[in-house]
Amino acid sequence: MAPLDRIPTENPPPTSTAWMNPARAIAIVAVVAIHSLGTVVEQNFADMGPDWWLANIVDSACRWSVPVFIMISGALALDPDRGSKPRKFLSKRIWRIGIPLVFWTVVYVLFRRYYLQPDDNSWNPGIAILTGSPFVQLYFLYVLAGLTLLTPFFRLLSVHGSRRLQWGTGLIFLGIGMLDQWVSMVFDVGEANIATRFLPMAGFYILGWVLRDIVLSARGALIAWATLLGSCAATAVWAGLGPGERPWLFPYEYLAPGVVVASMAAYLLMHFHLREGFGLLHRFYPYSFGVFLLHPLILYPVRNLMGLPASVPGVALHAFVMPLAYALVCALITWAAVKIPGVRSVFGEGGPRNPHTRTRAPKPGRAGTAPPEHQDSPLRRDSVD
Repeated sequence: MAPLDRIPTENPPPTSTAWMNPARAIAIVAVVAIHSLGTVVEQNFADMGPDWWLANIVDSACRWSVPVFIMISGALALDPDRGSKPRKFLSKRIWRIGIPLVFWTVVYVLFRRYYLQPDDNSWNPGIAILTGSPFVQLYFLYVLAGLTLLTPFFRLLSVHGSRRLQWGTGLIFLGIGMLDQWVSMVFDVGEANIATRFLPMAGFYILGWVLRDIVLSARGALIAWATLLGSCAATAVWAGLGPGERPWLFPYEYLAPGVVVASMAAYLLMHFHLREGFGLLHRFYPYSFGVFLLHPLILYPVRNLMGLPASVPGVALHAFVMPLAYALVCALITWAAVKIPGVRSVFGEGGPRNPHTRTRAPKPGRAGTAPPEHQDSPLRRDSVD
């Protein structure tokens, strides 16, 4: 515990959170890229040709995206200046997380049953829901739901806990999550379910707040870039040359050592680089939750029509072009959907206040915290009061 003794007891001065908008816009495209390449990594591994290595490298380089989303959620939710009574906080979460969770679980159970696996009688949708991961991306909502329930208690750390206590708690939770991941993956002991899936991610949630107001120096940014690139490279090498028939399974996990280090570095680097400008990304980010929810409904049918790539140019298309195309189409659908009163609640836009009455955002980089629209939906609203 000696390193913790050198941590100041007081938190650093608050900084603008406007950088989180473009960060989430970039991260959601990285998430789509992971899903665009997942089957390519699985199916093309036998040959381990240049096409597989390209898919593996891009996939490894995008793995920071989900932890960064969770860190941003914690950075906003645990802010003591945005506190409210637990009952009020949780009642809003029902609209912003609970309704989308229930609706899209039903949609993707039907999508999987009647489109992806119509002849697979071994798949049980009830069991899939009880695992807390009924479809490829929906586990994130189940993680957010669990973290939301504990947020009023975690917020006591930022309100009453010293800086050292916050660091210590975040690192302990992260260490427990990493150990749980290692034990379950390597030794096949235990399995996450609907009640526990969020717990391993709690460390990211707390450390998002702890790291929120740290602004790197130029030298620190260079070190962070070296750390990020080195961690992604280590993940890619391990994924290709590690032990087991499918060596990528463990290093790709969000609590694997390389991904944890890369996520911390990416979080700090985004704060460093995205403090000013990036107006286009600021306009895109309000639809990031819709992109998250919708993209498999477009990605899987399109990829089935195109077929899996077996060449470097084909993999490059699925790695760099198609994720942007999927994100743009889903953003346009979301833009139209949230204008429909009966539909917008399933995109996290319903609830007690009008989601279209928004304060004009200040220019990124201004001092102070972000305006209300910067925390408005489960990939943007998951963390506000």
